[in-house]
Amino acid sequence: LFWRQELRGSALKKLILAFLLSVSTTFSFAENGSLKEYSEVVEINNTPQKTIYDAAKIWVAKSFKSSNSVIQYEDATTGTILGKGNMAYPCKGFLNCIAHEGYIVFFTLKIDTKDNKARVTFSDMSIKVPANSMMEAFEIEVKSQADKTNVEQTLKQIISTFQTSVQQASVD
Repeated sequence: LFWRQELRGSALKKLILAFLLSVSTTFSFAENGSLKEYSEVVEINNTPQKTIYDAAKIWVAKSFKSSNSVIQYEDATTGTILGKGNMAYPCKGFLNCIAHEGYIVFFTLKIDTKDNKARVTFSDMSIKVPANSMMEAFEIEVKSQADKTNVEQTLKQIISTFQTSVQQASVD
């Protein structure tokens, strides 16, 4: 009887230790694995910096509800536009969309323009989870693999619309 109790105790200790190690590993991975920034350089051939800059401002005005509240800083000389924006959480599939209804992704948007190219950077990303009858609203990092994949794919699409818009403006 004593031997069984001692075996159960040591097996339980090993199980608890294994659980604690796996939890600490998960938390450190989740903390290090969050999506902090996404950036792409967009080539716009044969287009001067001023044309790209002006087209970028127009794109921001058309892409966001109010460009005045989005743009926090702009400098035509350096070709920099900096702002705060948000978008609906980019859910995929029926169940995912139901689970993420009302979620909003917040970000800082920075566009750096130069002759023939622009760098579009999204940073400071977080997901706002809306309040419901059981809890208040709160923000989380973009850290689950599904969230990172969904957000990255949508940011790529947004940058693609930016590139198309700026290229079209350079032709006009």
